[in-house]
Amino acid sequence: MSLSRGTASTNRLSGSIYFSAHPADSLLFQTPDLYHDLYVYKCVTTVFFTSGDRGITGNSSQSLERGVENAYSYLAERTIDETAWKESRLLVDNNSILIRALKYAPYVQNVYLRLPNGAPDGQGYTAHGGESLKKLYTKKIKNVTAIDNSATYTLESLKDLIATVIRQRLAQDVRVLDYKTPIPHDNADPNEYDHADHSISARIVVDVMEQEKLMGALRGYAGHLMRTLEPNLHAPQADHDIKSDALLHYSIYDKHMCKRFKRCVSRAKQTTTEDVLDNDAKHVMTWLQREYYVR
Repeated sequence: MSLSRGTASTNRLSGSIYFSAHPADSLLFQTPDLYHDLYVYKCVTTVFFTSGDRGITGNSSQSLERGVENAYSYLAERTIDETAWKESRLLVDNNSILIRALKYAPYVQNVYLRLPNGAPDGQGYTAHGGESLKKLYTKKIKNVTAIDNSATYTLESLKDLIATVIRQRLAQDVRVLDYKTPIPHDNADPNEYDHADHSISARIVVDVMEQEKLMGALRGYAGHLMRTLEPNLHAPQADHDIKSDALLHYSIYDKHMCKRFKRCVSRAKQTTTEDVLDNDAKHVMTWLQREYYVR
């Protein structure tokens, strides 16, 4: 199977491709732009680099994928149910890539690489042998293996895959996370840096586009550091409310995310959140009130 280039409109070779470090990132940091693309029936492909499982084994990653698919179904104004997405596999250099397309809106596709979540500072989790995108990018390890053992990549083969995806999709807009923010050092304070998976995944895509001279308008989105900026999304504006509702559709399947808007508000006021493992979940209210571009 190849990646869809078509859209529901007559503009066949356009649309957007989003690169997200974790399943929740496109909802937290790249929305409402994601919603705007889906609202006008653009062809939207999202590539999720890691499982987002925070080092928790079991079916955590599959649960997060179900959550993000429900959120995308909501944003695309399609029925939310277990059969809404059609699954297939794309074989690239003996690596099996999971693709799911929204059945009644096949111009919406999600690509899951299921690489290990690398932890905020990029040192990785014990459950996945300490492997991470940061270690791969900085050449501390030679390869990284998907958590379901479906694929193993060197840095160059991962870049080749990203280049293949971009070439096949021929997207007009290429959207990544913050590729300019400093990469966190080992044991870095997570409040002073963006998540390592955010900055590394974005850099990999930007490197590929520059090295391969690929077409597409690049846009970077601020991650954790945008909490120092003023809110630019406000209730009851549609963008704010739709972004919030989409995140809540996702959070049902992520045990670390707040499940109700009031709970998100109360969590934001807490001084300690021992039940929360990272800043994605800790500062949900901040992300719901903001979307900023990297300049």
